[in-house]
Amino acid sequence: YVLACESGLNGQSGVAYNRINNWYDFKTVVKQFTSKATIDQAKAMYKTIIIDEVYASAMFCQDFICQSYGNGAIDLGDDTGNSKLNLYRLYEKEYWREVNKLVNSGYTVIFIAHESVEDGYAFPKGDKKRCLAPIIDNCDIVAYIQSNGVDENGKELLSSAYFVQTQEFFARSRYPYIVPMIKEFTIENFIGAINDAIAKQAEVEGIKTVDYAQQVAQNESVVRTYDELMEEMQVLGEKILQVG
Repeated sequence: YVLACESGLNGQSGVAYNRINNWYDFKTVVKQFTSKATIDQAKAMYKTIIIDEVYASAMFCQDFICQSYGNGAIDLGDDTGNSKLNLYRLYEKEYWREVNKLVNSGYTVIFIAHESVEDGYAFPKGDKKRCLAPIIDNCDIVAYIQSNGVDENGKELLSSAYFVQTQEFFARSRYPYIVPMIKEFTIENFIGAINDAIAKQAEVEGIKTVDYAQQVAQNESVVRTYDELMEEMQVLGEKILQVG
């Protein structure tokens, strides 16, 4: 499912998407995909969410903050001691909050970003500190997609995907054994590269992978009643006395 923050899907048939015209639209869709009331139904229909694209979504968020708080002359008791509210801080927190909801809900989330070239170095387009940081920090893979042009008949060639940083562009991966690049960037080749990297790491380091359900179970908090907690503390106290 695509959150289309810019035009470009008109020529793609069969793609489920929501045209995002403002940050309210973005937040509404995120809520539908992540709230307790609708998440099970949403997951039954979609496994992957695509944000197209990062810079446009960030601009919607900035507009939302500016419209909501005006010129920032609102005293909310921020920790800087300045009565003028730091709108950039609000924008940073707001953008992170919505992104965090998606990436922690068990979907595969793909962020598409245009490139911004400075001094010959290509980096995802956007505010590096406030919109790109929470995305890059959460992504397992940041791939740089490079066009291969056309063949002798004018037919477009498949692009290549790079997973390691070079002097020309930014890219990175959490998988230490992933191939540096795949010549033809297809979903089959991409999934194959990830699976091979996971299998190689398991072989070399002896790690055991877990799925999303297992990860959630590991991170769940244990809730005890007061009586259960006191009983457990009594048992532990008796064991300590026995050791002493």
